[in-house]
Amino acid sequence: MREQADDLLRQLPLERLDGPGCDLLLRALMQQDIEFWGPGIGAHRWPDAYHGLFMHLPGPMSDAASQAANQVARIFPEQARSSGTFDPSWLAKEGVEPLDDYATPGDYDDEDEDDGGASPVECEALDEPDRWKRLVLAAGPRPAFTMPPQHLLTPDERTALGQPDDDAPAADRKALLEQITQERPMAVEAYLLRADLVLPGPGIIDPQYDDAAGPAPSARELAEARDWYERAVVVGEQALHFFRGALLWREKNNRPFLNALYGLAQVHFLRGSWNTSEQILFNLLALNPHDEPLAGTLLARVRRAAGLPAPDGG
Repeated sequence: MREQADDLLRQLPLERLDGPGCDLLLRALMQQDIEFWGPGIGAHRWPDAYHGLFMHLPGPMSDAASQAANQVARIFPEQARSSGTFDPSWLAKEGVEPLDDYATPGDYDDEDEDDGGASPVECEALDEPDRWKRLVLAAGPRPAFTMPPQHLLTPDERTALGQPDDDAPAADRKALLEQITQERPMAVEAYLLRADLVLPGPGIIDPQYDDAAGPAPSARELAEARDWYERAVVVGEQALHFFRGALLWREKNNRPFLNALYGLAQVHFLRGSWNTSEQILFNLLALNPHDEPLAGTLLARVRRAAGLPAPDGG
């Protein structure tokens, strides 16, 4: 593996790799279908079903997230219930054409397959930021579901919590949210709001622009927010065993889980873990293709950030 890494590094005008660079290099060494999107802008197959994120994300989940998942599993949580049908035909009306295969002929040279995959330097990035829509359309209609109501805060809990801009100290809100997660471990919304108290919520970066909406969070803040988002995600996943449906934003019960996925992807993006952020966003877009949280826009930012530099003279 060291020899392969050295060979790849010789193709790049770099003396050493930073953390995100290592992320990309490991992706290439694992031969993760880099020809699908091109170098540094996506290396994952479109999910045909929702699988628990920590079945394939790099590294283990936090101990706190594991404990939360185990605690919920012991109470036999309610599963997501059918609430209708998701029909992607609206994409065809927007001019989107279905993509029936995971790679379009001509994206890479056939000769590269015999050498263990295309070189990340030789590949050209595909300028298709919304290619995921073509895959959604190709998948066709599928059942839509709604998450259990236990994922939401109760009216009494909302009253006690107040509004984020109230005069109540943040420490009081944190303590109350942590108490709710202990008393009602299925309350995904409580984990989500606790994570948002660490960072200024979705406004930490404006998904439509490259400029940050506020000061850059510290490593400690990102680690703490990641911990709470992970708890929200793994608790929500307990309602999605063998899940192949959609979770649409129009169902209020679905929003905490969808927001938790977006928040976790955002934290990994800010940490420079683009590979992980991309995997999470793929799952989020597959679940909710209408994309009210603008996950597709964040995915485009991840790909821009992960772009490899052109070799000398290229």
